[in-house]
Amino acid sequence: MNYLIMRKNDPIAAAQFSEDGSMIRYSGQILHPELAPLQSRVSSGWLRDWWKARSIPISQGKVSEMLQKKGLLGPEDFLIKNLGLSLTDYYWIKPAISDLTWEDVNLFDNDFQENLLTDQPEPGTSPEFTPNSSLQGQLEKTWTITENGDRILIKGNRTHLSAESINEVIASEFHLRQGYDNYTPYSLMPIKGKEYDFGCYSKMFTSQQAELVSAYAVVTSEKQPGDKSSYEHFITVCGTHGMDTELLRRDLEYQIMADFILSNRDRHLSNVSVIRDADTLDFLRMAPIYDSGKSLFVDAEVPSSENNLLRIQTQSFASSELKLLSYVTDRSLIDIAKLPSADYIRKMYQLDSQEDPERIERIVKGYEKKVALFEAFQNGEDLKKRVVSKYL
Repeated sequence: MNYLIMRKNDPIAAAQFSEDGSMIRYSGQILHPELAPLQSRVSSGWLRDWWKARSIPISQGKVSEMLQKKGLLGPEDFLIKNLGLSLTDYYWIKPAISDLTWEDVNLFDNDFQENLLTDQPEPGTSPEFTPNSSLQGQLEKTWTITENGDRILIKGNRTHLSAESINEVIASEFHLRQGYDNYTPYSLMPIKGKEYDFGCYSKMFTSQQAELVSAYAVVTSEKQPGDKSSYEHFITVCGTHGMDTELLRRDLEYQIMADFILSNRDRHLSNVSVIRDADTLDFLRMAPIYDSGKSLFVDAEVPSSENNLLRIQTQSFASSELKLLSYVTDRSLIDIAKLPSADYIRKMYQLDSQEDPERIERIVKGYEKKVALFEAFQNGEDLKKRVVSKYL
């Protein structure tokens, strides 16, 4: 099967695909290198790697079951059937013999009905393409369109508890109270047929003019100097693409401190992104903070001691919360007087009819201890000196 890899209406390269949707080969000539996906190009198969990584993970939710019901051979088959379309960027694949245009197929303007978290539409009632084939992450989720035309992303939870969805709402409240202007608001919603009480949803923050580029793509797009951290390398590369690096540092430092207080250990480099201008390709600003569900000790024991609270490991620009805090130069970006109260955290978790009341109290106490530790940090203390361990 022969296709053209496209960015809107601009061809990037010609490619061939197998019956299972995997990319077999692509032309060595990149027609518009400046428009090609931003990522590492060290490997000769970098475009194949990009395509494979673009497909929905088979471990996400009930993707395997969904693929079987649809008679698809795998995630890449699902991706190719939907032309590789996404609601975060403008890449897609055009059948070589077709006269399709971006205006015909893009899902920013053209409707879709599929919902991976609820019952599927009856055959013949759904438009041809969906953005769900390119959804990333392990948590079950789906794009859908509301009655008033808003494109929203609905997310579920990994277990019968609603903790991850509740945490997204808590994080939203955190940023709202701080008066921070660059976050993604989440709201709770019940989802039929699920073990958990609530999922959550957020509105799309990309558009035909603003696309999402992950920090991972940014960091790997240029060789990182051996004497520079991935954190500083990220900032440097963003600067070469026109971003205000002073504002970027403020956004990153705010996020690091917010994540510390909320004990969010999952700020990996696909959970940090930048917004890029569709026409100029300039980086505009760090993307609104999103994906804070793995906060407040989800899927883990609540550390009972201060020492263990200070040894939380992270997936991010550094391997621990304390190492991330070492990047912070302006400790005043968080107003401790405006943090969500312990009682607010408690009441949010009490919305979950299946949550253990004793665990709720442990979570609340853990949060209070993290707030106290952050206050000490904000007052100039080096928290590393409190850790009774050689491991940080």
